[in-house]
Amino acid sequence: MNINQQIALAILAALGAVGVLTLVGVWLIIGMSWDEFAASRGNKGGAEVRPSGWVLVGRALARKCPACGRGRMFKSYFGMNSTCPACNSTFWKNEGEWIGPMVIDYSAAVTGVLASWAVLMFFGFSEIAQLTIPAAIAVALGVGVVPWSRSFWTLFLYVTNEMTAADGSAAKPGEPRLPS
Repeated sequence: MNINQQIALAILAALGAVGVLTLVGVWLIIGMSWDEFAASRGNKGGAEVRPSGWVLVGRALARKCPACGRGRMFKSYFGMNSTCPACNSTFWKNEGEWIGPMVIDYSAAVTGVLASWAVLMFFGFSEIAQLTIPAAIAVALGVGVVPWSRSFWTLFLYVTNEMTAADGSAAKPGEPRLPS
C-alpha cells in the first residue's frame, strides 16, 4: 500500500468517525429537545399524544409538516411554503433560520467531496479526475439535499418549540387550525 492509499484510508476513517459523532450529537440534541418539548407542553392528563421520533423523521423525509403530518412543506423543489396548508403552523418565523439548513447542505457537499476524492486517490485516478468528479459530486449533493435539509431543520425547530401556529402559540401535533 502506497502513501496515497494510506492517506485515502485515513480520510475515509476520519469521515466515518465524524459521521458517527455527528449522529450521536444529533440524537442527543433531539432527545434533550424532545424532553423539553414534553415539559413545555405540560401533557396534562395524557390528552395530547406526541408523535414518536420515527414518525417525525418519516414526516421530514416526506417533506410534510412536523406538527400535523398532512401539509406539504414545499410548493416546488426549492420553494418552501411559509405556513402549513393543513394546520397553518408557521415553519420559519425568524429571518436567519436559513443558516442551519445551509450548514447541512455545505456539510453534505464537503463530505461528498472528501469521500469521493479519497476513493479516487486510493484507486490512482488522474489529477483531472480527482478535481472534476468531486466538484460534480459537491454540486449534486449541495443541490440535492436542499429540501431535506430544510425539512429536517423545520423538524428541529418543531421539537425545540420554535415552530409556531398561526395564533402565535407553539404548534401542537395533531391539532388542525383554520386560517384566520
